[in-house]
Amino acid sequence: MDPVTYTVTTQLPAPMERVFELLADPTKIARWLPAARGVTADGPLLKNAKLTIDYGARIAECDIVEYNPPRGFGWIERGGRRNWKTMFRLEFAGGTTTLTIQQVWLPASLWSWLRVKLRPNRNVPARLNAIVQNLRTALSR
Repeated sequence: MDPVTYTVTTQLPAPMERVFELLADPTKIARWLPAARGVTADGPLLKNAKLTIDYGARIAECDIVEYNPPRGFGWIERGGRRNWKTMFRLEFAGGTTTLTIQQVWLPASLWSWLRVKLRPNRNVPARLNAIVQNLRTALSR
């Protein structure tokens, strides 16, 4: 099956460095990642580092696939939502930052594609918009 891609682009009222620090600091990820209760890293965040995200009902194990301060950050999940890649791209925009969030998923089968499409808790566009709103709130503090 072909990959399924979801993308949202927005402006955030903060410099790139501040946005990147909020995105890539494991102690702050739970502030903006919907439903996350806590995040731990196996060491300093660099490419190939491991993140563990506690969602309460499930634990997601992720590999950092991009760590390029202050322009990009991303991971791929190895656990429950296998083959989901989440990428954050930042661009300088004067006193603001242009943020592009992209989630790419490679369905293993037609059945897995249908399960995601039909489950309301897998509403990826709503989840990406919630991330944006949470980032705005965290940056306003």
